[in-house]
Amino acid sequence: MRDVPVHVGVIWPTSDAARDCPRGDIELALCPHCELITNVAFDPAKADYSARYDNALHFSAVFRDYEASLADSLVGRYDLRAKHVVEIGCGSGHFLGLLCAAGDNRGTGFDPSHDPRHADPMVVERVRVTRAFYGPEHAALGADFVCARHVLEHVPDPARFLATVRAGVAGNPDAVVYCEVPNGDWILRAGSVWDVIYEHVLYFTAPSLAWLFRECGFAVLDVREAYDGQFLALEARSAATGPGALPAVRSDARERALAFGEQIAGLRSRWTRSLQDFAAERKRVVVWGGGAKAVTFLNMIPDTATSIHAVTDVNPGKQGSFIAGTGHRIVAPEVLPDAPPDVVVVMNPVYRTEIERHLGSLGLAPLLMSV
Repeated sequence: MRDVPVHVGVIWPTSDAARDCPRGDIELALCPHCELITNVAFDPAKADYSARYDNALHFSAVFRDYEASLADSLVGRYDLRAKHVVEIGCGSGHFLGLLCAAGDNRGTGFDPSHDPRHADPMVVERVRVTRAFYGPEHAALGADFVCARHVLEHVPDPARFLATVRAGVAGNPDAVVYCEVPNGDWILRAGSVWDVIYEHVLYFTAPSLAWLFRECGFAVLDVREAYDGQFLALEARSAATGPGALPAVRSDARERALAFGEQIAGLRSRWTRSLQDFAAERKRVVVWGGGAKAVTFLNMIPDTATSIHAVTDVNPGKQGSFIAGTGHRIVAPEVLPDAPPDVVVVMNPVYRTEIERHLGSLGLAPLLMSV
């Protein structure tokens, strides 16, 4: 995939700025020894998370339920009560706040793109957010629990990153590390090309994620699929023993990867024809979801500047901003009745029922199509 937007979560204030966004190439390669998939064309110099960045998903009730359940589960299983909880890449601080509220914990978050003006209401007195990357200088803070959700896939040198995390829990054998990443295996199974973005230099399968943690001195407690299979969740503790053997790589790993690459042309062709047909029928088409999937979809399919009439998102922080690469304006769902859509393209099928109900509450009943 050539010349794609570098960032999918940056808030672009104008259509021109969005179209002129930094771009890069994606060339995915599969490691035959551990199943790790990586973008070998990735340039770390292009990554800049200091700009206004918003990738929050908790404005969806479905995602809020998931995060609340996850926080309660972690607090209960690891007795996280009156403890020090650290979250790397905490964003607005929402999930960190949930962990602290559920167990009366104190929290420290790290995120260079955190904007205090847009801090989550969950960020209360017991939560402090530092606008910086988590580094070796922060290990002295100590932690009973370290959380890194949807961070590791952005890191070009994950072993170095995990060495820093391990230093932060050194001397505390009960400390737990929780890592959550997009599920590379699900992306291949579902043929979800829309989940391939420049920001993600790494795509983990369960074997590659577990092996990485063991290689970096952790004892892996659990690796599982989450969020309808779209995420991988790993829990680990620092281990005294050395790394284990390489994982048993599935014999069809190469075939699955090649088949995924071959799907791109077919997907582009089918969606191009569908949008052309809708245009010929003078149907108004709206994309629901202004995040990563939408950026890839709108930039990959030809002529979306004319065939897609609007992009909507429930995140107020995104409303009024513009999609990277194409310059589509993101609007609130509440404005859709002003120009009712005939077709709504759902960027993530996990939200389909929620979206259908939201549209119904607005008096709308368009055709829904999931990517």
